[in-house]
Amino acid sequence: MLIRFKSDKSGSFIMQESVAAPLLRMMGMSGGTEGAVSEDALRAALQHLEAALAAEQQPQQEREEDDEGEDEEEPVIGLAVRATPLLEMLRKAQAADGYVMWQPD
Repeated sequence: MLIRFKSDKSGSFIMQESVAAPLLRMMGMSGGTEGAVSEDALRAALQHLEAALAAEQQPQQEREEDDEGEDEEEPVIGLAVRATPLLEMLRKAQAADGYVMWQPD
């Protein structure tokens, strides 16, 4: 299933539910396919997401260093990279006193 994220302060984008749900849980949301972050809750949601992504990225970097010199594999696109559009939307909405919502597309 695809999830569309929208904000009154930026454009919209679509993300697969398998990526969106973990990001929403990192933000402190239920991870459901429909919801919103109000202007008042944006700062906390953004802080939770940034902290969770930073914590997840640390073990990933250690694994990559251990794997150096082994046969080349397809590069893995980490959750932190996939979170970029959501992070940008949250930052724009926070800066302009907006909101972010999501729903199935």
